[in-house]
Amino acid sequence: MEKRQQRTPAEIIAETEARLERLRLRQAQKAAKTNPALSPLMDEKADLAKQIREAKKLLGSGPQSAEQRIEKHNVWIAKINTEMDEAVQTLAEANGRMAEILTEISRQVDTLLETPKEKAAEA
Repeated sequence: MEKRQQRTPAEIIAETEARLERLRLRQAQKAAKTNPALSPLMDEKADLAKQIREAKKLLGSGPQSAEQRIEKHNVWIAKINTEMDEAVQTLAEANGRMAEILTEISRQVDTLLETPKEKAAEA
């Protein structure tokens, strides 16, 4: 088991100064937000940060990236094309069967119409 090494006074001072500098920077940024002279620049900075974030999201490799979205759409397009091909085939088969049924109905109606004429002629 290793023993903890104590920090030297110089290391403690350096860390404290670094922390103090971060706090000063944070306070300056907070003051800049409320300063009317810097307000337009802060607004522009926020807009640019948003643009950068959105561009990185689109160019990245996450689920909202352009590549992922294109891939998903290509899958959807392939599915739609398959459904379209099936619909064309179904339509052709249904139209063919519809023509057969209409022909059969017409033939049956003609047969029914001929039957009463024949009965009347026989009488």
